[in-house]
Amino acid sequence: MPQVKITNMYKSSTLLITLILFLSFNSNSQSLLRGNLVIVGGGLESTNLSIYDQLIGLAGGAEKATFAVIPSASGVSVQSYMSFRNILISYGVKPENIHMINIAMIDDDSTTDVNESEWSNNGNDIHLAGLVRSCSAVWFTGGDQMRTMKTLLRLDGSKTPVLEAVWEVYRSGGVVGGTSAGAAIMSEAMIGGGNSLGALTHGVITDYKGDDFPEGDGVLMTQGLGFFPVGIVDQHFNQRARIGRLIVALMKERPRFKLGFGIDENTALIYIGSQNQVKVAGASGVTLINTIDAGLSYIQQKVNIENLLVSYLEDGDSYDVATGKITPKLGKNPTRGNEYYNIQNPGQAGILSGYSTTFRDLITVNLIDNKGADTVHNVSFYDQNSGFLVTLYKTTSSEGFYTDKPNDEDRYTVTNIRMDITPVQISLIPLKK
Repeated sequence: MPQVKITNMYKSSTLLITLILFLSFNSNSQSLLRGNLVIVGGGLESTNLSIYDQLIGLAGGAEKATFAVIPSASGVSVQSYMSFRNILISYGVKPENIHMINIAMIDDDSTTDVNESEWSNNGNDIHLAGLVRSCSAVWFTGGDQMRTMKTLLRLDGSKTPVLEAVWEVYRSGGVVGGTSAGAAIMSEAMIGGGNSLGALTHGVITDYKGDDFPEGDGVLMTQGLGFFPVGIVDQHFNQRARIGRLIVALMKERPRFKLGFGIDENTALIYIGSQNQVKVAGASGVTLINTIDAGLSYIQQKVNIENLLVSYLEDGDSYDVATGKITPKLGKNPTRGNEYYNIQNPGQAGILSGYSTTFRDLITVNLIDNKGADTVHNVSFYDQNSGFLVTLYKTTSSEGFYTDKPNDEDRYTVTNIRMDITPVQISLIPLKK
């Protein structure tokens, strides 16, 4: 059987990474935001009562809520609108209170008499802006977040009338939400594409001019709409292993943004502006990454990151932005002294193990709820000879909390886990007979 040898790579010159500059975040300005955000990590299911109840509640309740739906990111704008409209109606929102804002870049093949690509300049439509302004909620559909930026911002970077109207709804106490691409646009510094291994290997890209950014070429950073003042958000987080790309984006945006929020599918980050508080709702969780004490260096032109602070929140948990305090949902019990697992060497899982390891598995089952280990490691191959070693450590301030769902699946809260990402060489050496 083969033996795996992993060694650190030698340090060399710094990999050149360009960086787009954004306006800095002033924490004192957060009190001016009266509105709320419902930011969904994609894959929002129609049966997700927790998210829909809170979205509609923040919009004024089913009887009074009025929705402006902006399908600008979608390649099937009418279909996206109709699907969301039907779900809202099923939760009691009045059909006459749900409005489609005709902004799109791609023709929807389900409509034979309309070419939706002709709606690309409708962000400047004063009538549509007035319709948005009359609503208590604005919803952005999924698709390609770059389409939304192209349709709601002018070439000089100024806001179109429709975008100005969305900001008015937000500032006046309404709710702005979106899923997938509709989540990506919420940050001022927006992730436009890329995957984790590409980001760790090639860094941040800011000058890509094409339509489809190659996933392995780095992490594409550009301007977002800036509704979420606390940090950078990423979506489809656990399901698409995007922790690496969010960390690289954060490390290059410091000190403007030190916090990153990775939102899983069918899960919402809910920001209550008047309280400056983040809450989590839905089926999975939100990973909170703090880079304030993290160190960045390069080893053979590959990024090496140390001393990240990582926490993980699930449905009902909350995070106070001003104090940094995480509050578990009422009813959760501490894992310390009650760890369910006793795995001495929770290692890298392969296809023969029958167990697929995700970041959530590492930080919950393999670490915080495991009395057999204070450290876990996970290796990802970039090619046959190199990769990245992720190490998670319990610290003196690490805490865990858990509760059983009705289907016996544990729900977790995890705080203050140290995380390092180290580039490594990998040698596969067959054992001698």
